[in-house]
Amino acid sequence: MTPRHHPDRHDLDDWALYGPKNPEIGQLVDRLAFDHGLRVKEIEDFILQALKNRVAEEEARHKP
Repeated sequence: MTPRHHPDRHDLDDWALYGPKNPEIGQLVDRLAFDHGLRVKEIEDFILQALKNRVAEEEARHKP
């Protein structure tokens, strides 16, 4: 990926290693896994689809 400027650049670079800074995200993942029996792949697939949907929405908003 081409390096780009962003005010949260360091946080984004660290995301894969350290995860999100908001602890509620981890708590919700734990609830889905431990309370509802979802597997990590299912949770990641859900997160991935939500992110893809948001990217599509943003791209649609910014089309000329």
